[in-house]
Amino acid sequence: MIKFSPQDKQKITAAIQAAEKRTSGEFVAVVARRSDPYFSVALLWAAGLALLLPAVLLLLPVEIRFLHIYQLQLTSFIVVLLCIGLVPGLHLALVSKAVRHARASRLAHAQFYEQGVQLTRGHSGVLFFVSVAERYVEIVADKGIHEKVGDEAWQRIVAGFVDQVRGGAVTEGFVAAIGAIGEAMAEHYPAQPDDTDELSDGLIEI
Repeated sequence: MIKFSPQDKQKITAAIQAAEKRTSGEFVAVVARRSDPYFSVALLWAAGLALLLPAVLLLLPVEIRFLHIYQLQLTSFIVVLLCIGLVPGLHLALVSKAVRHARASRLAHAQFYEQGVQLTRGHSGVLFFVSVAERYVEIVADKGIHEKVGDEAWQRIVAGFVDQVRGGAVTEGFVAAIGAIGEAMAEHYPAQPDDTDELSDGLIEI
């Protein structure tokens, strides 16, 4: 789990404030510990293995009463469910990358609305979203700015952030990504004399 010190948070806040001075757009940075508890995945694996158990037991060269098979099924279901829930990272290892990223993207878009990014004046709000457990990063932009900047620019910024995080420079990655987003936005939404700060400048952890 990525942990941010008070100094790290101050640097990220300062980067957001500096970027917002260059543009009339608004920024929100959100870090999620994980995007989903994946309870359904744990249940599916536990139930699946419990259902397969009788087929394995019936192949053994010993006679097993059906009541005992049922008891073993119930026990295996509980044990597998507990193991998946208690062993760190095991439930994520059982989930495909496509599913992990889909859940993370869903949370990113939910946060876009929960943080009120869509309500900014001029529809120029941008959410920078990171889900740690899923190792997922997405920039969600309001329609106005997204149409002008485009996916390609966002993907370049995300790729640069990922490279820095892999090198251990997490806070620096945030600062650089926010600065790059500010540059992209300033081209289309330059700062205005009557700009007001509409959204939180601090790093939001969920």
